[in-house]
Amino acid sequence: MRLLSVFLIAVTCSIGNLRAEVLDVSSRGETTRLLVEQGSEPWVTVVLFTGGKGVLDISKSGAIGGGENNFLVRTREIFQNKGAITAVIDVPTDRRKKLHGFRGTKKHAKDIGAVIKHLRAKYGLPVWLVGTSRGTNSVANSGARHKWAKPDGIVLTATMLEANDNSDYVLEYNLAKITVPVLIAHHRHDKCWATPPGRVGELENALINAKPVKVLWYEEKGSTQGKACKPRHYHGLIDIEEKVVADIMAWIKSPAP
Repeated sequence: MRLLSVFLIAVTCSIGNLRAEVLDVSSRGETTRLLVEQGSEPWVTVVLFTGGKGVLDISKSGAIGGGENNFLVRTREIFQNKGAITAVIDVPTDRRKKLHGFRGTKKHAKDIGAVIKHLRAKYGLPVWLVGTSRGTNSVANSGARHKWAKPDGIVLTATMLEANDNSDYVLEYNLAKITVPVLIAHHRHDKCWATPPGRVGELENALINAKPVKVLWYEEKGSTQGKACKPRHYHGLIDIEEKVVADIMAWIKSPAP
């Protein structure tokens, strides 16, 4: 399939064994930019989907223009230290201002599929999708739609479980079509209205064909800052980042119910 090509590869170097590069992957005549970073001896590639509008404004040199406080953006080095190539994904060129109303579409899934195919071919490693907050919509949508570019598994943290004005709502997707392993990580004290812990059971039950499915619950209280839906609150798994990422990576290596 002539579904993707890479127009830009900007390689940058930093301290130690870390290697970073910026990739622009083509799909639908548009491009989606990735900041790809890796340490030594990686064994999996994880594509990290931020929440909110999804806009990171990644520059050609790899600088991130916004969203650095997001749980997955701020923990990417922890993922790398545990054996992951991390690919932080930005918005496509036709959605530069926000992904609201786009995350659940076929077009978005097609863009993600192009990214999966490119990363799998480039690095020769399994490709997992990891999303947090509104990023879980992108991940679940891709998992539910793809046959030609299916991820090896998906991880949902602080999943969007309530309907809202921006049309991003994981439980409205056809989750029965997801057949890959699914890990759900959620904080019991998450007070964000859109990610209520009380609905995680519905999500788990809807994933009837995912093999396997696991729910990880966290209860630790930390030094929260800002509003309940912000990344420095329980919604963003504050102060337990190392533990959560370690749990995610351990499960990715050996998925089990």
